[in-house]
Amino acid sequence: MSEQDYLKNELEALQLAIKTELEIRKFYLDNAEKMKNELAKKTFIFLADEELRHIDAIHAFNKSIKEGTEPEIDAGTEDEAINRGKEFFATSMKAITEKTIASEDDIKVYEMGLQMEQNGYNFYQKAANKAKHPNVKKLFEFLMKEENAHYALISNAINYLKSPDDFFQDQESWFFEG
Repeated sequence: MSEQDYLKNELEALQLAIKTELEIRKFYLDNAEKMKNELAKKTFIFLADEELRHIDAIHAFNKSIKEGTEPEIDAGTEDEAINRGKEFFATSMKAITEKTIASEDDIKVYEMGLQMEQNGYNFYQKAANKAKHPNVKKLFEFLMKEENAHYALISNAINYLKSPDDFFQDQESWFFEG
């Protein structure tokens, strides 16, 4: 089997990844509309946009395979993904003038988001472990890092939304220096 044939077989996993990312994006957008808490809403919209980044990366990877070129992905570092979430959350919190506790319904939706990100991470981890081509493996590792960063963002957002005052004491080092 040639390398190109192998990569074509990997398209099934990549197509499933696109489908998953689209479903997660829809989940975030649908629930953002229902959120009463402004920070909760903004976070879900940010995460929906992040899912588009993933889809674009997978599409670019697929395109290179179809064109017969060597597919590449810049997996970046775990810090890059985490830092995007930190920057978004810090900026959004500064823009919110009123500290409000989210409703139980909002928290439950956030917990569903946590589970979706965990499921995505698990899927990408299995796919990375099965991948034989180094660039396919790198793509799935990139997606794992992204899902992990989203999980961290949602987890910290839940802590903030449950108790804004306690959040600053408990999580200060995650988002804020000094």
